[in-house]
Amino acid sequence: MTVYVGRHSFTGPFRSPERIVDKAGVYALLIGQTRGFRVLEVDQSANLRTTLTRCLLGRDDEEIQVAVLYTPGVQRSGRLRLVEQIRKACE
Repeated sequence: MTVYVGRHSFTGPFRSPERIVDKAGVYALLIGQTRGFRVLEVDQSANLRTTLTRCLLGRDDEEIQVAVLYTPGVQRSGRLRLVEQIRKACE
């Protein structure tokens, strides 16, 4: 399935990180609403599954879902720029 976050096409949403590949990319933490999703957080990681497993470990909110945008070949600086663009678009 596809979720649009800040005009970018993300894969998801996922309720747990098990189906997420441990590759570099950008992730969005989402909460489902009547129409679409509300974005809680957008960030990047070189290892999405590992990061999201740690990130979701302490959260008790079962409503949180995750969407990911894999960015093969994009270095950390490029992912950070993408995160900033998405955050601005979500304001």
